[in-house]
Amino acid sequence: MQNEKTAPAAANILPWADRLRNLATLLVLAIHVAAPLSHEDPNLDTWNWWAANWWDALGRPSVNLFVMLSGFLLFGKHDTTETFLRKRFARVLIPSLVWMAPYLLYNHFAHNNPATLQEALVKLVQGPVHYHLWFIYLILGLYLVYPVLRPWVQQARERDFWYFFAACALGTWLYKVLVVFYHLKIGLHMELFTNQIGHFVLGYYLANKVLAGESAAVPGIAPWPFSRRQITLLALALIGASTVFTAVAGYWHSSLKGSFQPYFYDYLAPNVTLGAIGWLLLARHNWNRRPLLEVESLLAVCSFGIYLVHVFVMDWLAQCGYWHSKGHPAKAIPLVLAMTALFSFLAILLIRSLPFGKKIV
Repeated sequence: MQNEKTAPAAANILPWADRLRNLATLLVLAIHVAAPLSHEDPNLDTWNWWAANWWDALGRPSVNLFVMLSGFLLFGKHDTTETFLRKRFARVLIPSLVWMAPYLLYNHFAHNNPATLQEALVKLVQGPVHYHLWFIYLILGLYLVYPVLRPWVQQARERDFWYFFAACALGTWLYKVLVVFYHLKIGLHMELFTNQIGHFVLGYYLANKVLAGESAAVPGIAPWPFSRRQITLLALALIGASTVFTAVAGYWHSSLKGSFQPYFYDYLAPNVTLGAIGWLLLARHNWNRRPLLEVESLLAVCSFGIYLVHVFVMDWLAQCGYWHSKGHPAKAIPLVLAMTALFSFLAILLIRSLPFGKKIV
């Protein structure tokens, strides 16, 4: 969602990054349109539920894609810590705080939560002030770690990266499997290898890993032993398998427990990570063959703002009679998704045209 400029070594592949950002933006919106039905409908054995479930499963790699893109665009830079915090950390923090205020007011008047200023301040610190704004706390946390992690990433070699990814798999994938299915916790303290930090580094690694026969973009990252066609087939297989597995495994787990179970839809689940890898590989090696259209560039610039405003737009559309169950979800979900994307895009374009508008979106 962020609008960092890419490093010189990656300057010739910026179009794919913007296109992938635009895709990830639409996938986030798809989750927020479809998930209320797929997560809250107690009857899983209906066409309505499955229509929502497929959209929910398809959208799950979205957050990981944003984190991976941020890692790709940031780890190639050489800003000082002071410059980074002043320019990039503040670029996310300031608009986020500005947008949290109207969401706090909205929740206060609509639900009386928070009921007081003190509760609002507590919610601001504990987060999130609205369900979709949890990502702000995630990305700011990654940004605080970034200046410390960057020197290692920039000098790491192939085996170093694979060690890091293996440790992340242990600290995130295995940990969650043991907790969710066996109620067993790993006693090791592995704070550096948990949550989204693996995706943050993985984005830089995958985006700089070139095809067989191409010159290495980063000296420490070995080229793929595959051709473009092979990488494309692998990417499509990962996307398809991830979507189907998420939908079917989510159904199986929920049916087994008698209520919706979120594990296979979790952004840190292995099946979701593999889908994000597939999308990044597909974009990196196939979506850079033509210049960006003006609308693509505008959408990429507005992606962060669309993320911030789209929940207001969704709620407004619901008040106007458009939501996931306005008719059959197979038709209603893509319709509401398209309307949410369009009106959010237009709203951000309008805000950016105002004085200081570009400072808050």
